[in-house]
Amino acid sequence: MEKERKDIVVIGATNTDISGKCLYPLVMSDSNIGNISTSLGGVGHNIALNLSHMGKEVSFITSIGSDNFGANARIELENIMDISDSVFFDGPSGVYLYVADEKGELIVAVNDMNAAKEITPSFLETKKEIIESAPFIVLDANLEEESIQYASKTANGIVVCDAVSTLKAGRLVSSFPFIDILKPNLMELEYLSGVKITDEKSIRDAGIVLTEKGVGRVVATAGENGAYYITHNSFLHAYGQKLDVKNTNGAGDSFLSGFVFALSEGLDEKDALKMALSASRITIMEENTVSNNIEGEVLYKLSKEIKVEEVS
Repeated sequence: MEKERKDIVVIGATNTDISGKCLYPLVMSDSNIGNISTSLGGVGHNIALNLSHMGKEVSFITSIGSDNFGANARIELENIMDISDSVFFDGPSGVYLYVADEKGELIVAVNDMNAAKEITPSFLETKKEIIESAPFIVLDANLEEESIQYASKTANGIVVCDAVSTLKAGRLVSSFPFIDILKPNLMELEYLSGVKITDEKSIRDAGIVLTEKGVGRVVATAGENGAYYITHNSFLHAYGQKLDVKNTNGAGDSFLSGFVFALSEGLDEKDALKMALSASRITIMEENTVSNNIEGEVLYKLSKEIKVEEVS
């Protein structure tokens, strides 16, 4: 029987997040007092879960191992979204270990994402019909370069990619001509473009370099300074009032989720930026990597507080 087409197909990593947040200023090379928690994470997972909370029908293609982490992940995910097209393999699941300071800012992280290698081009070929028919395909750079290439070339809908980190962002370069929307942070944007970022002009210059290499549009997150939207014809800055930050982990994932959600609702790039920044602001005000409060109606309301300006 033919499966129902989903609004959005997300292909990417699922892992267990083990987080430690310091209660006092971090002391390096010593044992710090803090809180430790465990939850599901991974860029692909976070985006898929955010979009599900926003009310979208999501098909999440990921890789889940046979260990206890994987068993727990499978039970949790199957109650929320469609993961039936994922890889279920005999081996360890992904794990992401990170430490945040007393302000919630990420200090250091170690990731073991070998499980994502199970999402091979040959496996994705068995999902060709799903990839071809999806209005939106979201990919994260935890995938291997060849898998990103296959999915982005095969897709007929809008291809959206998250750069994930400077160490993994390079996996996207060969697929630039097939990427409609690329979401890096400023560090990843600098790395991918080769442009030293010091001000708004250099942000625009860096984004233009990527569009000249084939990327349709660049949406770059800039921490407390908001975000930027860059094409050959447009350079927009989105920002809001300063907030009390509890946790920055997952903020970029929720930002991209909000942007894709808005586009899937038929909104233009300015309103999409407002929705995206609203989503990330919900995340940073909570301890969780994915907020249970990140619903579509909430985003529409909060987006009215975000300003978007054309930068000259």
